[in-house]
Amino acid sequence: MQFDAHCIDCLVRRHFKLAHAKEDGPKAYAYLRDVMQIILDAPAGVAAPWLTGAFTEAYAKYWPGEDAYAKLKQESNDLVLELLPQVRPMVEQAADPLELAMKFARTGNFLDFGILTPEVAHKALWDAIAKTPEAELDSKVYGSFRADLARAKSLLILGDNAGEIAFDLLLVEQLHKSYPDLTVTYCVRGQNTLNDATRADAAYVGMDRLARIIDNGSAISGTEIAYAGPELKQALDTADVILSKGSGNFECMAGCGLNVYYIFMCKCLRVSRILQVENMTGQFLRERELPALEPMVG
Repeated sequence: MQFDAHCIDCLVRRHFKLAHAKEDGPKAYAYLRDVMQIILDAPAGVAAPWLTGAFTEAYAKYWPGEDAYAKLKQESNDLVLELLPQVRPMVEQAADPLELAMKFARTGNFLDFGILTPEVAHKALWDAIAKTPEAELDSKVYGSFRADLARAKSLLILGDNAGEIAFDLLLVEQLHKSYPDLTVTYCVRGQNTLNDATRADAAYVGMDRLARIIDNGSAISGTEIAYAGPELKQALDTADVILSKGSGNFECMAGCGLNVYYIFMCKCLRVSRILQVENMTGQFLRERELPALEPMVG
């Protein structure tokens, strides 16, 4: 899904706030010039998440050794790990534990500091947790997902954010219970970018004890297939079913033609308008049933 003028506006504003917070006018000016040049030089056809890797490199040039999201990632992981003892019994006692685990895994997608501020993200998460059991999960798509899993030997989960990955523990636990012969692979980012989950986050929350962990080979905040590392390319080519988490992965992969199911909270006004859904609502979509998605250019 090619990034457009709306994406450019959002990206420049985000990086202005990031640079402005450093209280160094000359560096902020130089950094914002680099940000704009990265946007100008981006190859045709890429989605906005493709740009994040280059932005991360530019930030490191002016503020070396700093990770602007490290503290937020740690806090998010710890927050959700502390919640799991309350949430796990709800999942295990549900009429359909896998369905509820998927709903909580989707709710966790509110922990996205690339789109939302931490204050907005945390409020949205707290507001959504109590409502998650009654939230809708498209029954037709869910039926297709379960039917595919019943025939599948392998599932690839494309992860998204720190904190969110801890909610995904519940999902993988229920997948193993429902489909004990299913091999589950979980993909994280290859380098630090935004508050996205990396191998370090997977190890911290314990995902590496439940699934094989791979990474996308870069700091791209999404799954741009043409730019995927060899490990991810092989996983994409061989997985029977793919579960794509987060709107960044959706933006990158929509229209790819693979057997992908997309699950995310729609937090981006542009994506909401393209899908014709309300913003800040949960989505569960199947690649093979997506309508033609026309980009917004104005």
